[in-house]
Amino acid sequence: MRERIQEAVSWTRNERYEEAIEIFEKYLPKLFSDGDIQDKRFAAAAFSFYGLCVAMFRRKYAEALKYRNVSVKANFMDPEHRINLALVYLERNDRKNAVRNLEAGLRLQPSNKRIQQIFAEIGRRKPVTFSFLSRDNPINVWLGRLREP
Repeated sequence: MRERIQEAVSWTRNERYEEAIEIFEKYLPKLFSDGDIQDKRFAAAAFSFYGLCVAMFRRKYAEALKYRNVSVKANFMDPEHRINLALVYLERNDRKNAVRNLEAGLRLQPSNKRIQQIFAEIGRRKPVTFSFLSRDNPINVWLGRLREP
């Protein structure tokens, strides 16, 4: 059972969401309800990937976030779950929460290549010129436009 779930995790990483979701739905509930504490911890981690599949394949973002939050709470020190949560937020066009979770993942593992790759794809804001002024302050906006190439 764990091998099949691990296979579904691998498929999720390769963006084969439809195939992965079938395995998750067949084995995750059984593992989570009948398994020992190690199985439940493993299942909680797998919920991260199941939530990503629900968001990407079924486009049910609220349901996906529910599964993702279970996983993040159970495995809060694993940046991979933050990455999956950020991908769900990006899929539903919530860039602010996506960036917040990616930054949380970087605090856990500053050298994480996947997070750096996602930031390279979506871009990052440059720091404001005057941090004591808001980003929307006309002075910061004007100076920010001046320093753009």
